[in-house]
Amino acid sequence: MMNNSKYAIGDKAVVVSGHDRATQTAISILEQGGSIADAAIAGAAVLSVVLPHACGLGGDAFVLVHDASSGKTHGLNAAGVSPALTQRSQFPQGLQERGGLSCNVPGMIAGWQALHDRYGRTPWSDVLAPAIVAARDGFEVSPVLAKASAIYQDMLNAPSRELFLPQGVPLTAGETLCQPQAAGTLKTIAEEGAASFYRGPIARSIARACEQAGGLIREADLQGYQPRWVDLIETEYAGHVVRTMPPNSYGLYLLLQLMALEDSETKGGKGLNDPARIARLISAAQAAFSVGQRAIADPDPRYGAEPVAALLGEEGRKRLRTAQGGRPGNLGGTAVISVADHEGNAVTIIQSVFLVFGSGVSDAETGVLLNNRLYGFSWELGHPNELGPGKLPAHTLTPAMVVKDGRLRFAMTTPGGPGQTLTLAQVMQAVFEEGASLEDAIRTPRWSMDLAGNALFEHTMDAALIDALHAQGVEIQAAQPGSPFFGSVKGIAIQDDGRLLGVADDRRDATARSLS
Repeated sequence: MMNNSKYAIGDKAVVVSGHDRATQTAISILEQGGSIADAAIAGAAVLSVVLPHACGLGGDAFVLVHDASSGKTHGLNAAGVSPALTQRSQFPQGLQERGGLSCNVPGMIAGWQALHDRYGRTPWSDVLAPAIVAARDGFEVSPVLAKASAIYQDMLNAPSRELFLPQGVPLTAGETLCQPQAAGTLKTIAEEGAASFYRGPIARSIARACEQAGGLIREADLQGYQPRWVDLIETEYAGHVVRTMPPNSYGLYLLLQLMALEDSETKGGKGLNDPARIARLISAAQAAFSVGQRAIADPDPRYGAEPVAALLGEEGRKRLRTAQGGRPGNLGGTAVISVADHEGNAVTIIQSVFLVFGSGVSDAETGVLLNNRLYGFSWELGHPNELGPGKLPAHTLTPAMVVKDGRLRFAMTTPGGPGQTLTLAQVMQAVFEEGASLEDAIRTPRWSMDLAGNALFEHTMDAALIDALHAQGVEIQAAQPGSPFFGSVKGIAIQDDGRLLGVADDRRDATARSLS
C-alpha cells in the first residue's frame, strides 16, 4: 500500500479531504467499522471546525452517494432557502456581500443528519465526537486560516473578531485555536440530533444574532428547513457518464462544457501543453456560461428557470455551437471530503459558507458563523435567480462522479467558487481524452476565469504555451499568485483491478490516505 499526504493507493478504502485531521478522522471511523457515509460525515464535521472560514457550522452542503450494488448515484441538496422576510425592499443598496442582510438559512447540519439516517451505521454521537474534541480542545491553525483571518478581519462582527482575532491580532499558523461555543453546539447536536440546531435554544440564538446584525433569519425559517434528495443530471463524454447535482448547483455548467468539448471538431490526444487544447477548453467554458445562465436557479417551476432537460439535449448543443462571451458568477470558500471503498461505493460531501468567512456574522452563544448565500441571488428583475423569499440561490458547489461500463470510476470535487466547473472540466479532459493519469491531470498548470470572465493562467504554466495562445489570438493573462480561482481537486479513481487511488491537489491544504 502506498500512502502519503498527497497520494494514496489502497485495496479497502481511500479518503481525500481538505485537511489532514479530517482525512485521518474518516480513516479512523472506517477502521472502527463505520460506513463510508459515517466516515464522510465525521470528516466533514471536523472540516467545519478546522476550516471555519470555509465551511463553518452555518454553511450549506451538497452530497453525492454512489451505490455499487444498483449502479445508481444519489444526490442530497442541503442548501438553505432564503428567509421568509426576503424582499427587494429590504435591500435599499442592492444585494449585500457581507453582514446580516447576506445571511441565508444554513442547511449543512440537516444534510449530515439526512445522510446518516439513510446510510449510517455508527451511532450519530460517535460520528460527531472527533469534531467536538477538535472544537473543545483546539487544533493547530493552518497557514490558510491564519492568512484569511488577516485579510478578512475588517468584515468580521464582534463575536467573529473575538474568536478569529484574539486580542485584536490575526491568528498565527501553528497556534492552537479552541472554539468552546461551537463545541457546545456540536455536543447538543450529537446528543439530540440535527433538529436541535433548527429548533429550541440554538435556533433561537442564531435567529437573534442574525436579527441583531440587521438580517432576516427568524426561528420559523430554521424550523421549516428540510434538505432534499434529488435526481442527478448527467451527460456522456469521451466514453464516460458524468453525474452531478442539478440546479440550483452550478453542475449544469460542467456538463455543458463537456458537451461542447464532445461536439468540438478539434479533439484531444496531443498532450496537456497543446495550445489548441487550452483554447478549446476556454471556448467551451464561455459557451457553457452563456447558455446555462438562466437555468442555474431554484428549479421550482414558479421561478421560470430554463428546463435542464432541453439544455442537455439537442437544443442545448445547438446553442453551445454559436454561444460566446459567457462568464462565471461569484467566488466562494469551500471544503471537500470524498470516501470510496473496494466495492465501488463512494460518498462526497462539499460544504461552504460561500465567501471566505461567509457573512462575517457569528453568534457569540453558539459559535455558529453564518453563510452569505443571499449574495448568490441575482438583482436582475425577472431573472429566474432573482432575490425572493423561500428560494434556493444559485450555488457554485459542484460535486461530480463518473461512471463507465456501469461501474464508478472517479469521484472529483474541488473548491474554487465559479472556477470549480472549469477545473473539473480540465481534469476530465486530460484524463478521458489525453490519457493522462489522475495525478498528472490534477498537477498540471491550469487556466481559469475571474469574475469578469477574463481568462487567467497560473504562474507555473509553460511560457511557450502562453506565447502560442497569444499568437492564436487567445486573450489570457497572468493570475495573481495564490489565486483561488484554480481550486484544489480532491480526486479518487477506481482502477481496472479494483484498487483505489486518492489524489490531493497541492494547491491548498489537502491530504489523501488509504485504509490498510
